[in-house]
Amino acid sequence: MASAIALLGSFLPGLLFAADSASTETKEKPRRKDELPFSQLPETFVEERPRNESAENRLQLTTLLTKARLQDHRGDVAGALQTYQRAYRLSPGSANILQEIVRLGFLLQRNEVASRYAVLLAQNQTAMSADALQRVAQYCIEDGQVEQAIELYERALALLIKENAHPQAMGIHFRLMTIYEAHGEPKMAARHANDIARMIEDPKKFDLDEVIEQFTPGGLRSTYEQLGTVYLEAEQPDKAAKMFAAAEKMESNPARHLIHTAAVDVARKDWKGARKAIDKFLEDDDQTDTQPYELLRKIAENQAESPEAARDQVIERLQKLHEASPDFAPLAYYLAGLYAEKQAWDQVIQTASPLVEDEPDASILPALCQAYIEKTDWSAFVTLLATSLDQTYELDVIQEPLDKLLINEAKWSQLQEAIEKLDPAKLSLNERIGVARLYQLDGQGEAAWPWIEAALPDLDSQEKARLLMQFGLQAFRDDQEPVAEKAFRAAIKLGLPKSQTSLFYFYLATTLELQGKTSDALRTAKRAALLDEQSALLRSRIPWTLNHAGRTDEAVEEYRTLLSKFSDDYENRQTRQVIRDAKRLLSSIASQKKEIPEATTWLEEVLDEFPGDTGAMNDLGYLWIDNDLNLGRGFDMIQKAVAEEPDNYAYLDSLGWAYYRLGRFEPAIAQLQKAAELSEGEDGTVLDHLGDVYLAAGQKDKAIEQWQKAVTSLKAAEEEDTATLTAVEAKLKEHQ
Repeated sequence: MASAIALLGSFLPGLLFAADSASTETKEKPRRKDELPFSQLPETFVEERPRNESAENRLQLTTLLTKARLQDHRGDVAGALQTYQRAYRLSPGSANILQEIVRLGFLLQRNEVASRYAVLLAQNQTAMSADALQRVAQYCIEDGQVEQAIELYERALALLIKENAHPQAMGIHFRLMTIYEAHGEPKMAARHANDIARMIEDPKKFDLDEVIEQFTPGGLRSTYEQLGTVYLEAEQPDKAAKMFAAAEKMESNPARHLIHTAAVDVARKDWKGARKAIDKFLEDDDQTDTQPYELLRKIAENQAESPEAARDQVIERLQKLHEASPDFAPLAYYLAGLYAEKQAWDQVIQTASPLVEDEPDASILPALCQAYIEKTDWSAFVTLLATSLDQTYELDVIQEPLDKLLINEAKWSQLQEAIEKLDPAKLSLNERIGVARLYQLDGQGEAAWPWIEAALPDLDSQEKARLLMQFGLQAFRDDQEPVAEKAFRAAIKLGLPKSQTSLFYFYLATTLELQGKTSDALRTAKRAALLDEQSALLRSRIPWTLNHAGRTDEAVEEYRTLLSKFSDDYENRQTRQVIRDAKRLLSSIASQKKEIPEATTWLEEVLDEFPGDTGAMNDLGYLWIDNDLNLGRGFDMIQKAVAEEPDNYAYLDSLGWAYYRLGRFEPAIAQLQKAAELSEGEDGTVLDHLGDVYLAAGQKDKAIEQWQKAVTSLKAAEEEDTATLTAVEAKLKEHQ
């Protein structure tokens, strides 16, 4: 993402269409002493009626804009940036304010911040160049904002077409075609394929002669094949056939052309033609991927009496090919997959096992794993565990059959008995690790740990660290802190570089605190911070530990120290996330203490830097509404958060509470009921709010019912909320 941000910074300030800042200087006249006696000063202005929220917002906006311009003029660029950011939230969509934010952000080299606002600017400003739109779109892609990127690329494309900039337009057509295809929108991908094909077929018309000349025949063939594949996915076989024919004409590959022909005929439902093409391919004994076998099955399924009969026909055909070429893995694995569907486990093992150790493939490992389980071949099963480990020592590729195994008490007991008889010293390194991860999948961290210890001597220091990190983090996720502690302590003893050791201290501090060992956790957290004093992440574990231990005042002090040291570091993305989390936590603490101005200030600062942070929007909106402040803006913020995450029950709770505070009980009940359903009745605060709204709506019995549920939920919660529980019990006592 750094590249996209750097490119944004290089051109956006010059493309924002900001007003000319030059001004004509005039000689200031000497001021005269005001001769008006104090006794003759005018009386203070008193309004006839108080300003409503809208008028207050307009007045505040004017004040902020004036302040921002003065700050900018005086050279207080950081102050001006923050003031413009506050002004933007009072006037969302203002291109003029956004231009200033982007300009100042890049001027301060806060490139991530400027880029986020550049996206908003692109949404709200029509007069933006194609180049600028493309670069903002690229930032959106790298930031995961795919829909926004598509919109910006489409706008850029329209401008380039209008300017007859055909080479650049073709590049965006390719980009959009790829994005649409990757995100499951084949019809839209085909729309751009149409334009690409038209431009390639008549390069002279579109000034593409020099571009096309740079393509090799193989490159053009690949392009035509890509277009053909897009058309097939979009169910446009005639266009696909045309592209595949052009590919074959560009650079002949008869075997590939037969597969393309069969695929087109299948799409046309020309089963006779498809059979002829695929038979020809298989007769020539060409070896490729599994596509021809998949096409053969589709053809058979259309012509056979049943899917099962079709499968058997394909098995018979492919078995003969496999016997002729037993070492061709794609065929063997596809055939073994068909046998697995029939639960013909002996054939699965016979077909796939000879190849899997040398040519492991994710497509066959689950079936082979299930076969060994069904045949209770535990020795082969343990070997397969080793084969299935990925680079992070995970068994994700065979997760499904392992999950079935672990709930099958009889099979799992048999396997554990077999494992207990194994001598770790006689197993391979990956077999030992595989057994450890299997035990961990079953939540048996203590049983897994000896197998990890048995594996460590055969690993170098870096691999030991990687294995211990993965194992320790999984134990942590499984709420097995003592096991995680063993792993992290073992890693610390490896004598790794400070940058790595400090991270293990960081995680060790977390596991210690969660075990209630606060003193040890604090010492460990401080050691982590000392090993790398430039890391905000490591430093943040100190206040986190204090806050988790209930030492709130000390935590606040430490968080403030963290912010004072790292707030100005805008180059490190991880640091910015730490700063954001710290501010949100400080806001939460202040809110609990009823220090509302401070709580809102922290959230305002989060939104200054992360204008799209829905969590901060929700929290700020809720704070405002719950304290009768900025009701309109607060309501709008919560609505925006819900629009972004409509199934987030915390946001729905805030929206329901906002409706309640505004006296709109019917929509309040609807939103809170939905929030309660999504939380599965486990959030006592949501149930408490729903009870309050029912009472206000005159439905006392329903209110009592919800408060009773709230009490049950609050008492069962892992983290105590004594204040809320006490308040709910008081309501029940009053109204029952």
